[in-house]
Amino acid sequence: MNSPLQLFRDLLPFTNGHTEDKAAANVHSLLEATAGLPPQEVVVRLTSSVLPAAAGQSNLHMRFKLLEDIRHVAESTLPVLEAYVSQAVLPLPLAATTSALHADNLIKGMAHAYANLARNIAKHQQHQGLSHLFHRAIQRAMALVARRQRLAYRAYAMPSATSWQMLHDLYRMGCDPLTMPLNGETAPIEHEYIEALLFAYIEPNKLHRSELDELLSCTRQLAAYAVISEVTPDTLNTRQSESCFLVRPDEGSPGSPLSRIAPGSSIFGCLVVDCTQVLAALDRNISRVPGKGIEPDLRVSPAILQALRTAIAGKGSRRFSRTKFRPRGDVIGGLAQVVAFLDGRAFSRRSLDAFGRQDARDFASSEWAMIDESPDGFRLRFIKGEKWQIGVGDVVALQPRESSKVHVCLVRRITSTNNRLELGLQLMSPQVSIAELAIDNTTGPRVIFMHSLPAYGRYPGLIVPPGVVSSGDLVTLRMPGRNVEHRIGKCMEANDGLEFYALELSPL
Repeated sequence: MNSPLQLFRDLLPFTNGHTEDKAAANVHSLLEATAGLPPQEVVVRLTSSVLPAAAGQSNLHMRFKLLEDIRHVAESTLPVLEAYVSQAVLPLPLAATTSALHADNLIKGMAHAYANLARNIAKHQQHQGLSHLFHRAIQRAMALVARRQRLAYRAYAMPSATSWQMLHDLYRMGCDPLTMPLNGETAPIEHEYIEALLFAYIEPNKLHRSELDELLSCTRQLAAYAVISEVTPDTLNTRQSESCFLVRPDEGSPGSPLSRIAPGSSIFGCLVVDCTQVLAALDRNISRVPGKGIEPDLRVSPAILQALRTAIAGKGSRRFSRTKFRPRGDVIGGLAQVVAFLDGRAFSRRSLDAFGRQDARDFASSEWAMIDESPDGFRLRFIKGEKWQIGVGDVVALQPRESSKVHVCLVRRITSTNNRLELGLQLMSPQVSIAELAIDNTTGPRVIFMHSLPAYGRYPGLIVPPGVVSSGDLVTLRMPGRNVEHRIGKCMEANDGLEFYALELSPL
């Protein structure tokens, strides 16, 4: 039997501990029922039944605790779906799209649940009594919004404008630089905010998907070196605009480099993110002396460090204007497939392409619309064809329709928006050849020899499988009718699929 005191408590209109306990027990029961289920099924159940049950809890402390329990369960399943999306071919097949949608729904639902908890505290003016809970809820919500954005980047998609708007609103609510000086509770919120902004400024769609986790590790360390403040009338005159970004909290975007803001533009109510010390931290890592400790110690490849510096310094602007046109072309991706295609199978007449390519089983092509072109690159949009694992830094061969000319390019940018997949390609050399590589009279693999590299200098270049050569090696390139000796120079780029070297002419 219930005690008289318990019966009295149950009758009170302003408290119902027994009901709250039952609601919490129901959430825990639902969580326990997900044990042993496949990751996608766990995510679906958390989104559809567990999260709504926890979000309806009236006791704010209990609601936060239940959300934390859900978050811990989600941490054991979301990474599986995120990895699946990262490794899927592009455009994403239905299974990968479904996994991404389920993961996005859960992350978005959890972010809104934490944000609503913070808003409830703010609405009832309970900031002082529940300050710790208020700020922790905001930080959790911001971290989840940023995670949702990174999920989009894993598919080379752009984060939604609403996610950026929510991030700006949460920052303003918990860490307004005009009214709230930083302390132990607000500083982590600002760190989450700057981290998400830095991640966007680095333009992840210009990097390989396999590098996103390393990129995240870098931005988490570098966020401590950025300074965010309100714009003042002399902001444009007194700051180093090359390393500063302007954020408009009323717009659904991460902002843009201050140096690109048109003169006379209204900047009232904006924020400025000063990345001067971020650049200094990157420079310390780029010029580090082996064996000497530095802060922060960014343990990533020199290529990633240079890409970070280029993006933060605002040096990634296009060198040539684009000429818009709408022809179509065929694209073959991956080093082995490009070598096979170029080695005698690039047909000169479009009417013969389909027949010839049906017999060639060692490469597969896809059809793309050539949206625009510049002297050193192309922008393509996927139409149809074979799906393949593609990433920034991969080599592709592009052959426009009705043309015998084949362009060998590196993928520099991938964007997936509104079910449209686009590539940004950099043209590597006006003339390429397939060569058989030999080192010390030992025959190696077939490689791509680039007779000149206009974007890097007039010297030649070589694209080879990983681990085949090293800087300083003397190699022989065997091509039809001639052999050429070169010394391997600097490694310009490297990833899981290829290594790109500059070559020095041998004095022999």
